[in-house]
Amino acid sequence: MAALLGEPPLAGPPRDGLCLDLEPLQVLQLLQLCDSALPVGGSAHSFGLETLVAEELLTVETLEEFLRAYLTEAGLLEGVFFGRGWRLAALSSPEELVLRWRALNAELSALKLARESRQASIMMGRRLLHLVQGWFSDERLTSVQQVALREDGASHYALAAGLLCGLLGIEERAALAAFLHQQLAAVLAACQRLLPLGQRRAMLLLWQLKPVLLAVTEQARDCLERGEEPWQWTPLVELGSLRHPYLETRLFIS
Repeated sequence: MAALLGEPPLAGPPRDGLCLDLEPLQVLQLLQLCDSALPVGGSAHSFGLETLVAEELLTVETLEEFLRAYLTEAGLLEGVFFGRGWRLAALSSPEELVLRWRALNAELSALKLARESRQASIMMGRRLLHLVQGWFSDERLTSVQQVALREDGASHYALAAGLLCGLLGIEERAALAAFLHQQLAAVLAACQRLLPLGQRRAMLLLWQLKPVLLAVTEQARDCLERGEEPWQWTPLVELGSLRHPYLETRLFIS
């Protein structure tokens, strides 16, 4: 219309965002896979936060500081393993992929000390792999689904989500950032059920923490490029997860 009227076209925003290399279909696929409403059981888990609230170690006043630390520690660990799952898609042999899949899941299980949080991650990963059956055809995905659904072996959520994004050819940085955003949104949703945290305040926190989230995204990718092992120092969260089974009343499984 502007051209017809002889007016210069409006300049769009600079194209340096995360979705620069994504096709429209991939954007929609990523939105669905990283939707916090994805039915994989995430809303049933607090990953130890319920204990921290019950013991008054986490309040609305300390929530932002806690989430910043949570992203830089737990978010980094999940992000690195998401990236490792994404990079498994580069393997053409289903047999080799399954071997690496088992090894990475065993490693992540060893890093998750609390039984409840470890099982929650595995449960969500299996449900995700079960959910996407029939969404698209790939022999490598079928091999992993058979391992996840027919054996007792672990299939952690971060690895499953990363592998799916990799097999779909979704650019790593964008996929990783979207995954971490989903994780943060899920934690905030749990906090809304546990704390006097309104929707407005929760959305403000989600908005304000985006720069931290992107910084963790780059940190995770740097670890992946350097081949470094991820680190995590979250003793309070781990203790909360370990003590969670002994709460008198519980809203969450973990």
